[in-house]
Amino acid sequence: MSLDLSAVNWWAVLVAAGASFVLGGVWYMVLFGKAWRRVYGFSDEDLERMGAHPERTFPTLFLCDLVAAAVVAVLAAQLGIVGAPGGVALGLVLGLGVIGAGTLATATGSGRPVKGWLIDAGKHVASFIVMGVILGAWR
Repeated sequence: MSLDLSAVNWWAVLVAAGASFVLGGVWYMVLFGKAWRRVYGFSDEDLERMGAHPERTFPTLFLCDLVAAAVVAVLAAQLGIVGAPGGVALGLVLGLGVIGAGTLATATGSGRPVKGWLIDAGKHVASFIVMGVILGAWR
């Protein structure tokens, strides 16, 4: 089997990455920011330090979303995923099966709180579903 990158809609990849990036902002600033902060015990100073270099942080976060969207797009093309329902299924499989399982192992092994894992992994699962829908529907 060979990868056919010509089957990937790169505009859809860019849009899916942007949607995931925006979802991350909403997830951590609006929906779960207070709970996330409380679970991990972050102080105002911690949050200030985390946000001290947005010129470095935001491009890195977007690049990560772009790479993830490209991988989802390649997998969708290779698997013949067409349409939003197939995209949702692919997003769930990747989000829960790969990201969720991997990050739970890391969280458990490092003694991090399960509630924090639920918030963090939930964002990734939601992002992969959003990416899957966009990439599945825009073929």
